[in-house]
Amino acid sequence: MMDRKTFLSQMLTPGTVPCTIFGIVVGLIFALLLLTIGAGKTLIIGLFCLVGAFIGGVKDKTAFVRRIVLFFHREDN
Repeated sequence: MMDRKTFLSQMLTPGTVPCTIFGIVVGLIFALLLLTIGAGKTLIIGLFCLVGAFIGGVKDKTAFVRRIVLFFHREDN
């Protein structure tokens, strides 16, 4: 049996059982939201989750946004 610390550390490591379980739970929650409240409200909830993750998880927000803008603003030669 795996202890809690090991399970949580492997939860975001692709190819591990904890990561598979985490993906199943996230998919189930997404499906339940779609079926109960509809696609539009589910997308709004997802958008707010992404904004919250950005605010809480990105240390240098200016550099991150700059990299995103440069990624989409590349000129193909």
